[in-house]
This record gives sequence, C-alpha cells and structure tokens, in this order.
Amino acid sequence: MNIIRTLFTVISLSFIASNSFASNEDTARSWINAAYTGKEEMIASVRDNMAEDGLNYPGRFVGFGFNWNPDLDEGKMIVQRVISGSPAEGILEPGDEFISVEGIEVNQKNIDDEKLPFSGLPGKTVNAVILRNGEEMNIAVTRGIVNSSNTKSQVLENLSGADAGNWTTIEHRINEVASNMTDNTVYVWHWHKSLNRTFDLEFEQNVVTRLAFNDEGKVIAIGDLSEERLAQSQLGFSLTR
Repeated sequence: MNIIRTLFTVISLSFIASNSFASNEDTARSWINAAYTGKEEMIASVRDNMAEDGLNYPGRFVGFGFNWNPDLDEGKMIVQRVISGSPAEGILEPGDEFISVEGIEVNQKNIDDEKLPFSGLPGKTVNAVILRNGEEMNIAVTRGIVNSSNTKSQVLENLSGADAGNWTTIEHRINEVASNMTDNTVYVWHWHKSLNRTFDLEFEQNVVTRLAFNDEGKVIAIGDLSEERLAQSQLGFSLTR
C-alpha cells in the first residue's frame, strides 16, 4: 500500500485538475465502478467507452502465454487464444486441451489448488501433454515473461464468457483521481475487499488504474498497478522459486 500511496502522491503533485478533463474523469470513475459491480455493467462500460482500436493491458507475468476460460468446461483447460510473442506461440493452438503438466493431471482440484506448474522460474522448460484433434501430443514450453494486450473485441469476448457469479467484491471505494493535462490520461486509485471463492477467504487490495483517452473521450489504453503480492500473502501463498 505504501508503494501505491507514494506513486499516487507523485502523480497527483505532477498533474493539475481541469474542468476540461471532467468528462474523462467521470468516464474513468464509472469504468472502475462498473468493474466492481457486475458482468453486464462491465460489458456496457467497455462497449460504450472503449475506442474500437483501444487496448487493455492486463499485466506482465511469467508463464506460457495463453488464455482459457475456466467457466466453459469444468475440470478442463482448453486454449482459447495464444498470446502473440509469448513462449507458447508456435507450440500451442486454440482448441488444444491440456491433459497433464509435468506429470500432474489437469482436473478441477489441481486447477483450484494451482498445482499446475505453468508459472515459476523463467527459462525453465516445462513438459506437458495436450489433446489436439483427438490425439495426444507431448509438448515442451520454456517459461518466459509474457507481455499481453487485448483488443476491445477480445475484452468483450472474455467478459461474455465469464461467470456473472464471479463478481465477489464485498466493498470498494475510489480514493483519488488525477488527470494529466498533456496526454489525456487519468489515474484512479481505488481499493477493494473481495472474496476468493476457491479458498472462501477475504482479501484486500489497492490498485492504481491508468486510462488513456483519445480526443473523442474514448479509452484507447488501460492498465493496472496492483498489490498482487499482498493479495497472494493474504490467501496463504508464499514465493518459493
């Protein structure tokens, strides 16, 4: 929290509020509130406020680099999209189903307990078995840093396939909003208390969201800086690699 508070203090001191940015700030506030409220509210906000060429940056991570929807097939992990430039590009294809990872079977319990070793030390080769076109295949992927982005259509597709029951925010608030007068960006510092349904545990997190707007007042880029490490600690996870 201290890092985010310090960051936002620097941002706030560097940026000057102006009435000309009130509309962008209102859009930013409504975007954040919609994200906490529910699936349909978030879909409407993206549809109405995101530019057609806008991009969502969900954050970097170490792993393979693919998207899947846990709500479509319970107990299964089926690739929906391979992230461009990721370690999995050229190895995985949409429709591939994971059977095992490093000998660990893909099932609901192992998915829920996060026992499948997709994440871990960068540069390590991970062996897996997938099902493609009805045939099992052995693959090897070397973990790396994945820097992904989603287009508006991909964001809407992901939201459409999401489980509306997964919106488990107990409480949230917007702490502060700051505008940059030179490049049409708005920073929103917000806090939330949510429920992790897998472990039935509550956790708290501060997040700073950066939204960049075009001249028409539509969001052209959005990304977050969050207390992810703190949230993991609250849920009992520790860094072992």
